[in-house]
Amino acid sequence: MKSFLRYSQKILSAAVLFTLVLGTLTERAVAQDNTDTYVSGIDLLPESTAGVVRIPRLPDFCNAWQQTNLGQMLASKEMQPFIDAQRERAMNYFDTLDRKIGLKAKDLYDIASGEVVFAWMAFPNDNKRPFSFCVIADTRGRQEDADVAGKQIDEELKAGGATREDIEFGGETIRVYRTKPKPGQLKVEEIAISWNADRFIAADREVIVKELLTAVSDESARKAFSKRESFINAMNKSRTSIEDANEATAKVCWEWYAEPFSMGRILREVFEYDRHDDLDIIELLEGQGFGVIEALGGVGAVNGDRFDVLHRGVLLTSGKLTKGSRMLQPTNKPLQPVPTWPTPDCGAFYRLNWDLETAFWSAESLVNAALGDDLFRPMLNGIRDDVEGPQIDFAKDFIPNLDDQVLLITDNTTPVGPESDRMLIAVRIINPDVVAEVIRKWMEVEPDAQKLDVEEFDVWQVEPGSGTSDDDLDADLAELGFGDVVEEDVEPLLNHWSIAVVRGKTKEDAYLMFSSHSELLVKMGQRVTAGVNNNDGLIDTETCKSVTQAIKDLGAEEVFIDGVYQPHVSLRARWELLRKGQLKDSDSLLANLIRRFVEKEQENGQTDPLKASLLPPFAKIESYLKGGGVFWSKSEDGWDMTGFLLKE
Repeated sequence: MKSFLRYSQKILSAAVLFTLVLGTLTERAVAQDNTDTYVSGIDLLPESTAGVVRIPRLPDFCNAWQQTNLGQMLASKEMQPFIDAQRERAMNYFDTLDRKIGLKAKDLYDIASGEVVFAWMAFPNDNKRPFSFCVIADTRGRQEDADVAGKQIDEELKAGGATREDIEFGGETIRVYRTKPKPGQLKVEEIAISWNADRFIAADREVIVKELLTAVSDESARKAFSKRESFINAMNKSRTSIEDANEATAKVCWEWYAEPFSMGRILREVFEYDRHDDLDIIELLEGQGFGVIEALGGVGAVNGDRFDVLHRGVLLTSGKLTKGSRMLQPTNKPLQPVPTWPTPDCGAFYRLNWDLETAFWSAESLVNAALGDDLFRPMLNGIRDDVEGPQIDFAKDFIPNLDDQVLLITDNTTPVGPESDRMLIAVRIINPDVVAEVIRKWMEVEPDAQKLDVEEFDVWQVEPGSGTSDDDLDADLAELGFGDVVEEDVEPLLNHWSIAVVRGKTKEDAYLMFSSHSELLVKMGQRVTAGVNNNDGLIDTETCKSVTQAIKDLGAEEVFIDGVYQPHVSLRARWELLRKGQLKDSDSLLANLIRRFVEKEQENGQTDPLKASLLPPFAKIESYLKGGGVFWSKSEDGWDMTGFLLKE
């Protein structure tokens, strides 16, 4: 799990750093031949393509991004010390990645006058390196810049000990560089580049460049990838959704597509995810029927009149849900107002409509397959029948009483401190009396739990390690066959948490609440029990009103996810703690993830690897942060996904 978190964080950091590199570069005039003879890089890609990111016009992306609220924030004088440090960090990061193809992020900015395509191809028969990566950049009008980049790549690779071979292919020259194996490395690395007045191609395999050049000259070889039905459907649906937003001034800045399992295997290799056990997560999910998720894709537009950033995408499915994939049980429901009980100081509110009972029992196949044994029901039966345990019958008393809605709420307190960042999950329940009895039985035998003095409902606070439950849990897991998978060096994601059953004025307002902080649970729970409607909730804020109206205007009628985001509230505590070097002491989920992300650099003696001390006070940049929203809907083809940040 620890390695998987690092792997996920590397993917996220790559996206963030790429935005910092390209989104903060200065505007540059472009002279480009706009004739229709240019063949899009998308149409050149081979059939083996598993994932693509396309920037229709790189200069437009940079220029449009600079005009967004986030772009202006990054360009503000208050942010420059931090941005300069991050740009250097990003350049160093991408230098290590782009060593695979010779081309750096800054090179792309210098040479690209139009479209840039990044693509990943699957090579499943190559056990040592089952993927390939390429970049195709439109260089029309920037021939001299491309020549300079080619010369610089040549000098740097040769200086690093690479050998060069020039190959003539279809009237073009391919420079193939082979680097000497490092100690312990079995395979010679290869970099291939080719460019002319129209495009610059860089890849980590000679054969990929040859395939691309063949498609340039031979029309019959084109669209091997772009004619794929799932790609066409994903792009058409996403582009249509962007057009339906009526944001004529917004600039489409990126398009993306991925086949999840092929790209999952590729990214696992790219980011060197090290599996510490024999469990192959991707293979497990495929075997459990999750292959029904055929593809994902989307389109992003920025700097519109109403939306600063707008993304509309799809998840495409085909076939029937089987085995563990039956956990995928979203249920569309008419869009509802935000409840009155979340308070105005909530940073985010998300609502998920899901068939929880079906999803729970569908997990049986997945869990048993992961463990290699039939342990799911025996574990539940063991909890029910253990005379020394809580004797909870989850199958009878708990699971059937879970309704089909889950709420996630975050907030933070001032003055800002390590305990400021808080979160709460509220699961709507059907029979609160039965669920409350389940929780009571569980907590009364939990050594780390203590009951708090709250009049309206029973609240239990749990602090892992304060009792003996860690040792007991390890023993129980070992008895069930989990002994080899417990990672002792991984800290808990929460140092304390609380749980309670809360009853409102109506049967729809009964929740099982779980929170990182008991104070937040008590605060929200008391508002639920009181049935507050005093025009003092999140729903009454101008941000929430603007976001919910935008969600409606974007066509949300029936949804299974919807949410409101207030970054000027949500980021407040995290920003200040990060800036002051105190986030590592925070008990938030994000803080624990960040600790894990930078721990390797801290081990190398860097006390502030993110250079967060260079950030300005939050009050200096708060005005740039506007509200945002999200909604997802289930469709005949899969899921439709929308997310946005408002301009004002």
